[in-house]
Amino acid sequence: MTTLVLLSLLGFLVLFLGAFEQKKAILPVVIAGLSAAFVTNALSWDTSQTFYGMMRYDNYAVSFVGLMIFSVLMIMLLASYHFRNEDSHIADIYALMIFTLVGGLVMVSYASLVMLFVGIEILSIALYILAGSRRMNLSSNEASLKYFLMGAFASGFLLFGITLMYGVTGSFDLLVISDYVNGNEELPMLFITGVLLILIGFSFKIGAVPFHFWTPDVYQGTPTLITAFMATVVKTAGIAAFFHLFDICFSAIDGVWFNILWVIAAATILLGNVSAVMQNEAKRMLAWSSVAHAGYLLIPVLALNELSASAIFYYTAAYSVASISAFAVLLGISQFSNEMPVDQYKGLAKNNPIMTTALVIAMFSLAGIPPLAGFFGKYFVFVTAMESNLNIAVIIAIAGSLIGIYYYFKPVIFAFNQEVPPIEKIKGNAAFNFVLFAGIIISLIIGIFPDLLANLPGN
Repeated sequence: MTTLVLLSLLGFLVLFLGAFEQKKAILPVVIAGLSAAFVTNALSWDTSQTFYGMMRYDNYAVSFVGLMIFSVLMIMLLASYHFRNEDSHIADIYALMIFTLVGGLVMVSYASLVMLFVGIEILSIALYILAGSRRMNLSSNEASLKYFLMGAFASGFLLFGITLMYGVTGSFDLLVISDYVNGNEELPMLFITGVLLILIGFSFKIGAVPFHFWTPDVYQGTPTLITAFMATVVKTAGIAAFFHLFDICFSAIDGVWFNILWVIAAATILLGNVSAVMQNEAKRMLAWSSVAHAGYLLIPVLALNELSASAIFYYTAAYSVASISAFAVLLGISQFSNEMPVDQYKGLAKNNPIMTTALVIAMFSLAGIPPLAGFFGKYFVFVTAMESNLNIAVIIAIAGSLIGIYYYFKPVIFAFNQEVPPIEKIKGNAAFNFVLFAGIIISLIIGIFPDLLANLPGN
């Protein structure tokens, strides 16, 4: 709970600094505040606390909150490079990113459906604004409008599902709902409808098929830095909240939702990878890649066994580190443009060895090439699935991974192309270079030593 209060105060402090034109102090304060929040979160390990039946801060929440804070730290360091020539509205953007993180924290530690909805809305409303933060850019405005309209529609499904759940059980408390499910052999149709509506709402939040249509356009139109934020922090919060609810409340009635979610996961993996192959624009390719990874993350939710939480955590950690590195390289090449053809990576390697190394490690990790973190992320997901006899789902996931190798290797091949004039040396600041180095080292370390993260979360 201390972490939640600290992050909330940090967001307001950043707004005040912006109001009093203390712009040089904003980023150091943000970095210091996030670092302090990371430490206070880590100190909450093994000290499970429940707050008035609304939030439960246990090791599961601590693990995912720590991952999200770390991801935001890396993205804030990239922000120092991204906004190096801008002064206006910086405080607003940083504050909105922090408030989004607060929403994510609530989403992974809720003990009541009320807090789940509050967390999703805190996260979503801030994101709608961030997606349109380049006010004079038409594609950014379009991304914000599309995200808002689709997000509001999905929130309606989620809220209606929560309402039906309350109408049947008389409570928003997850444990009360779980007891109701376990104590009734036949559940009323209203309850089952509520479960399916909540499933639809979550599927939208993580960009799963067929509720994914917003993802490519929104990712492309949104400023690259915010796209990196959406692809990592938001997806981590969404899948962690998804698993948390289904693990506690609906594991005993998997016959209601299992087949539907199985089809969603399979379709998400296949459509995401096949669509990514056909993209010639880097951000759209990464957007479809994000859709495909949502499908992989749904497999542990399907399995719903004792390995699922650890598999989801490790996978989201590996995916977040690789994605931040990939977007950092994209940010360096594309500067402020929202559009970048994949072939613009051509000639990167000659004058930019660090960026090229970060690109290679990121793409290979996302593709699942050993011994990088992404390989073991998929390995843990597959093991979790096979523990629950989801062998066909594993075969589909492996097929999707093989398809993914093709489009992940495209930027790497272009980068080493020597038949074109090389890209001039891109001069990143110290923070930008630190993120590149950190992405390389972390992907290697947690890939070579997967046990460092594999057993962290607990339920």
